[in-house]
Amino acid sequence: MDSGKFLMVEAEETRKRKPSDLIKRGYSETEVDSMYSLGRHFLECGHFKRAEIIFKGLNFIVPEYAPAWLGTCAVCSTKKEYELALNAASKAFQADPKSAEAEIYLACSLISVKDFNAAGTYLGEIAEKIDAGIIVKPDLIRFFRTQLVRYQEAMK
Repeated sequence: MDSGKFLMVEAEETRKRKPSDLIKRGYSETEVDSMYSLGRHFLECGHFKRAEIIFKGLNFIVPEYAPAWLGTCAVCSTKKEYELALNAASKAFQADPKSAEAEIYLACSLISVKDFNAAGTYLGEIAEKIDAGIIVKPDLIRFFRTQLVRYQEAMK
């Protein structure tokens, strides 16, 4: 990711799951959110390997937990493993198709692997959501604009 600050989903903003989704794995909602918060803390502090271990563990334990996939995407992007980042962003978007963060990370990852047609499609959809007032978080809008500039520069 080109941004110095990682845009992540707050644990309390995550999609609610049925208790049975977590009971079968042995972890409560609170435990999963706490593990995610720890991984996010490591990511923000630059401890990428520690963050990666936590996020990949969450991906295995709770594969429908989109924030962990976004964390994995961020870690892979910092390591310049763009195909893995794209895979993680795709899984985050599949897990939560309404997530603006997942859609922006997906567009960012598509730009990184030079799939400009798909990236342009997602960037257009994101722009429409911003114009419609669906996406209002200033940090997400700034991140979108950064990715739009990356896209425009790549298309020159």
